[in-house]
Amino acid sequence: MTDLELVRAAQRGDSVSLGILFERHRAPLYALALSMLGHGPDAQDAVHDSFLIALRNIDRLREPEAVGAWLRGIVRNVCLRRLSRGRTEKTLFAELPRYAEKGPSESSAEEVIDRLALRDWVWTALSELPEALRVTAMLRYFGNYTSYEEIAAILGIPVGTVRSRLNRIKAKLADALLKTAELEHDEARRLTESQTRYWGAAWDEFNRGQGYELFASAFSSDPVWILADGAIHRGRGWVIEEAEGDLETGTRLHLTNIVVSKDVIVMENDYENPPDDPFRCPPAISWIGFYRGEEIHRTHLYFAPRRGGEER
Repeated sequence: MTDLELVRAAQRGDSVSLGILFERHRAPLYALALSMLGHGPDAQDAVHDSFLIALRNIDRLREPEAVGAWLRGIVRNVCLRRLSRGRTEKTLFAELPRYAEKGPSESSAEEVIDRLALRDWVWTALSELPEALRVTAMLRYFGNYTSYEEIAAILGIPVGTVRSRLNRIKAKLADALLKTAELEHDEARRLTESQTRYWGAAWDEFNRGQGYELFASAFSSDPVWILADGAIHRGRGWVIEEAEGDLETGTRLHLTNIVVSKDVIVMENDYENPPDDPFRCPPAISWIGFYRGEEIHRTHLYFAPRRGGEER
C-alpha cells in the first residue's frame, strides 16, 4: 500500500495501517533527529514523542499525500523544543506542523482515540508495560486526576518519580503500539466492556440502597487498602464498614470513569452526600485496584479535595 492509502485507512480507524505507516518512516525520522540532536537518547526520545503526536492527530492531516513531510515537521518541532533553552517540561502532545488542520481547541487524548477507534489498540499496548508504568499512564492520560501532584498522592510516590515514569512511558508505549499494531484487540475490548457492566451493576445496586454484595465480591478475602495520607487498612471489614455507613446515611457514589488494563483498574466516582450532611464525604473518590487472578488484592484510594470555600 502507498503512504496515501495507509493514511486514508488510518483515518478510518485502521490501526494496522497506522502501525505500518509509522514503522515505514521510523528510520528516516530517526536520521533527522540524529542530525539535529546528535547521538544519544534525546534523538530516540524525540522520535517516540513524534510518534505519539502523530497517533493523536492523524485524522487532522489535510494532505495525506504529504504525510512524510508532515511527520518530518513533527520531528523537527520536537527537536527544536529540545534544543530551546529556558523551556519548561516538554509536553507529550505538541503543536502540529502546517500540514495539519488545527481546530479551535485541542481535544483530549481520549476523545481523539475514541474518534479513531484506536482505544482497544492503546489498551493492548498498555498491557505490554510494567505494572508501575501502566497505572501511571492510565491515570495521567485517561483519568480525571491528571496533575503530577495528584498522581503522586494517589500512588503514594514522590512527584519526581511520576515525572520519571512518564518519560519512560513515552518511549515504551510508542514501541508497544508498533509491536501490537497487527494484533487483534478483542480481548482488551471484552475486558473493558465486562468490567464496565460489572461495576455499573455494583454501583446501581448500592445507589438503590440494596446493599454492597456485588461491590464487596470483587475483592479478595484479605485485601489491602492504601490511602493517600499513608494509612493502611487490611481485610474486607474496613471497606464493608465504610459501605454500611454510607448506605445508612443515604450517601451515594456515581461512577464517572473507568479505565481497565489487564490486571489494573482505575475507577472514579462522584459522591452524592445526604441533604442533611452535605459535607459528609469529599466530592469524589478514585479507586486504583490491582488484580491477582479474578480478585482485587490491593487498592489505592484517593479522595478529591474540597473546592475553596467548602467546609466540613
